[in-house]
Amino acid sequence: MTGQPSNQDSDRHTIQLLVHGDSDKDALEEFLDDRYDVIDAETLQTADCYVVGEQMVPTYRDALREHKKAEHPTFTPVLLIQQEGSRGTVPLPSEQNGEGLPLIDEVMSAPIDRLTLFRRVGNLLARHEQSVELSDRYEDIQTRFQRLFNSTNDALFVVAPSGGEITECNPAACGLLGYTREELLAESITDVTHADDRQRFQSLLETVQVAGQGSTDGITCQTKDGEKRQLEVSAATLEESEQSPIILSARDVTERKAYEQELELKSQAMGEAPVGISISDPDREDNPMVYVNEGFEALTGYSKAEAIGRNCRFLQGEATREEPVAEMREAIDTAQPVSVELRNYRKDGSQFWNRVTIAPVRDDTGTVTNYVGFQEDVSERKEREQDLQLFKKAVENAGHTVFITDREGTIEYVNPTFEKRTGYTSAEAVGRTPGILKSDKQDDEFYERMWRTILAGDQWEANLINRRKSGELYHVDQVISPITNGGGEITHFVTIELDVTTRRLRQQQLEVLNRVLRHNLRNGTNVIEGNAAMLRDAIDDEDLKKQAKAIEKRASSLANLSDQAGTVRSLFEHQSPAGETCDITRVVTEVVEEVSETYPDAEFVTDEHDSIHARGGSPLKTALLEILKNAIIHNDQPTPEVTVVISRSIEDRAGEWAEIVIADNGPGIPENEQKTIESGEETPLQHGTGLGLWIVYWAVSLLGGEVTLEDNSPRGTRVVLNLPKESMDPSRRVMPVDHR
Repeated sequence: MTGQPSNQDSDRHTIQLLVHGDSDKDALEEFLDDRYDVIDAETLQTADCYVVGEQMVPTYRDALREHKKAEHPTFTPVLLIQQEGSRGTVPLPSEQNGEGLPLIDEVMSAPIDRLTLFRRVGNLLARHEQSVELSDRYEDIQTRFQRLFNSTNDALFVVAPSGGEITECNPAACGLLGYTREELLAESITDVTHADDRQRFQSLLETVQVAGQGSTDGITCQTKDGEKRQLEVSAATLEESEQSPIILSARDVTERKAYEQELELKSQAMGEAPVGISISDPDREDNPMVYVNEGFEALTGYSKAEAIGRNCRFLQGEATREEPVAEMREAIDTAQPVSVELRNYRKDGSQFWNRVTIAPVRDDTGTVTNYVGFQEDVSERKEREQDLQLFKKAVENAGHTVFITDREGTIEYVNPTFEKRTGYTSAEAVGRTPGILKSDKQDDEFYERMWRTILAGDQWEANLINRRKSGELYHVDQVISPITNGGGEITHFVTIELDVTTRRLRQQQLEVLNRVLRHNLRNGTNVIEGNAAMLRDAIDDEDLKKQAKAIEKRASSLANLSDQAGTVRSLFEHQSPAGETCDITRVVTEVVEEVSETYPDAEFVTDEHDSIHARGGSPLKTALLEILKNAIIHNDQPTPEVTVVISRSIEDRAGEWAEIVIADNGPGIPENEQKTIESGEETPLQHGTGLGLWIVYWAVSLLGGEVTLEDNSPRGTRVVLNLPKESMDPSRRVMPVDHR
């Protein structure tokens, strides 16, 4: 190339204009100069892109083609400016097939539009940048491969597919055979193979050419000095073709072979040992066994031929715990002796407890040459631990939820009752923490106290609320006990939980009814008695009517309270089978119609919605009646307004749920009432004034749902009912709505 050099150090791309006519050239330069460094020269310069006029193609065709070829694989784009009315004398990109690299990469027709020119040039330069990046990456990969090829300790050869001529080799190959690289490249691979093994080696090459890979052990080569060396050879084709070059990896195993022969002689002395003895070779891949005695064969059921050449892990199986395996692995990695007990499997599939002792064997320099292993059947001693198995069976059949965690809280075992109560299978729970049951009803301080207690070695007892996999809440009485090893160190925790959801609900019922009978009814009776006394003293007084009205109102209130108590009793005495469903859209419609007839002055708004099936029936109808009536009775507006909306719940919870939202424009629920329901219990200082909200809470709880009380802007209350939504499989029996 001649002429002025381009600005290669600039952050901007360079574009050379090869256009006939000063006016056209000036116009293009004016377009491009704002974004790019434009080169205007007679001779071809090094640039990121070339803009060529159609008339100039014959002049620069050969120079451009040679330049693109020299820069390949970097993409050097050429944009052709084709004159208006041209008949296409220059081959377009789609017309350049079979001519190597295309000369023209993009075509624009005059007159030139600035935006179109920028877009075309920008696309070409983007491809140029990508090719530069790929070219650099490819060159880096080649460099790394060459370094790896040259630095590996194994002898590497690349041989031609026919004849086995050596086309490349690494320094280790030269060192193995005693030839220089130039000398080896003049030889074939069979020439450096000992005459006795040439036919076998040629068969290996033919097998690799067909199968793509192969290996052999014990090929003998002959060095330049005539020395025989035994090699372990692995081979693979470099390409997926019938005539692919083959890469060979050869490892000198001469000394090892000699040592194995010596080891075989020594093994005869160990053949009569009463325990299993094995010897492995860490210098070979995967540390395989190179010797087993008759005791090993008798213990495992595997013959020597079946065992030698394999790592002893083949005795492991599903019941083999990872901990002792990891302990052995760590000891081998650090070349230390180790003894562990683990469950192994004989050839016939039977299990036995194996006490394994492994010790490194070192040479005079302290280098580990082998590992010797001793295997002893300790099944009889393990059988004496059947008490633990009996305990496990008891746990498996216990009606309580039982799960065991490690010291960090990871679940290692759950009993069938855990699966039944929580909805999580053993496979889903093991390996995770009890946090999968967390309901967020207990604060962080609760769990901090729990961990302080059990890590101190004390037993933890508490009542808490968990959440099933389906999203349902349930109450449990929980006991957590630490498990210690022989040294008194805590290793595990066992947790026992009793589902007390029903008991908890009944306890709440008794507490609230007890409060009602002791407080509300008693106060009402006092009012009745007081007014009656006043009536006797003032029978002719004009205030008689007011007093009579007070008596009537209170008596009515007591009667209503009595009705509510009966409703509570009915809820718990006539529970529907778990899991049954109904059309809750229809239930809502019927309840709204019923309440509308009773309170014609109130306004009700319901959404038009397709049928949604969820757990419901009589408990749901009871809850809806209570909510709607209270929304009207306790409303202080001239016209009570109540809105009922049904939807599919979008809350982040497992399973499908349905949601019913009832909103009113009343004065809102008193704070103490709301806190009482949210906490789920009554105390002497915090309690409700009636049974209405408790009826709603109990009814929805019996369905496995949840109740949430919220403020309704700008005034009033929103009551949100979340109910488990069941699929309408024809095989399921749908529970009819109780219209009583």
